[in-house]
Amino acid sequence: MSKKVSLREGKLIAIPSDIDKACDHLDLTENAIEDFSILSKTTQLKRLILDKNGIKSLKGFPEIPSLQTLWLNNNQLSSITGVMDMLKKKTPNLTYLSMMKNPLCPEMYFKDGSLDNAYKRYRLCIIYMMPKLKLLDATPVSNNERKKAQEQGENLYVMMRSDAEDDDGGEVEVILKKKFSPPKKPAAYLAKGHVRYHGAQSEGNRFILNNEL
Repeated sequence: MSKKVSLREGKLIAIPSDIDKACDHLDLTENAIEDFSILSKTTQLKRLILDKNGIKSLKGFPEIPSLQTLWLNNNQLSSITGVMDMLKKKTPNLTYLSMMKNPLCPEMYFKDGSLDNAYKRYRLCIIYMMPKLKLLDATPVSNNERKKAQEQGENLYVMMRSDAEDDDGGEVEVILKKKFSPPKKPAAYLAKGHVRYHGAQSEGNRFILNNEL
């Protein structure tokens, strides 16, 4: 039986030490979490929501082999390689990952509705680093993306890493968006230029089953 713990909007800096260690779904939306250490005790945790916490770094994030779903939307993460190096090591079994509305996530669409090349590269790099992913940022990972990630992922990772000065998972702004950003002329992006995300009822989660929310 699923054990869900919700601590939304609690103005928390650290996760309470008395949290149920047997919980498998933890929602920490809209807090200010800086200390992740207690998560090492949640050995059955499968779903973790850390949306809207102002997170700039995953430094200190513990190993959680059981974790399958991680939402990091609406934070301040800016280095793709810094984040992915950490997650690859600490959460090797992730199948659902969402990092929309972070500086590291490029805009999705051009004016004509096609995927921005920067966003394509972002996806391929992450899929290369986390080959078990089934869904990234509300979009299923396709077989074609998996193939391209195998072919191009290593080079993309090297390029992105050279554009950032990572320090044990710390995040700094990457040059990726500067190199591959859309034209300077204002573009009518889908949803007025932004990926919309509003939590569990978001359209962005239409591919996730109800028991994942």
